[in-house]
Amino acid sequence: MQKQIFSLATLGLFFSAAALAGGLSFTELDTDGDGAISKAEAAGSATLAPLFADADSNGDGKLDKDEFAALVQPTEGSAPAKQ
Repeated sequence: MQKQIFSLATLGLFFSAAALAGGLSFTELDTDGDGAISKAEAAGSATLAPLFADADSNGDGKLDKDEFAALVQPTEGSAPAKQ
């Protein structure tokens, strides 16, 4: 059962990221132009806001271009392990 839930969550994350890619770009989300998306800036996107904490892989409270790219174009095996 947990494996099915994880699979559905991973699938949901993939489609959410795909929707994000089809919506706003990094530049559009980075409204202050500092080269990062803050949590406040992410709050402007209903898709990005709930994914923000997981996407902030280094825990600095903002998404840099690499973190955003990893969210938008996940690679095989990049989904966080859930137990």
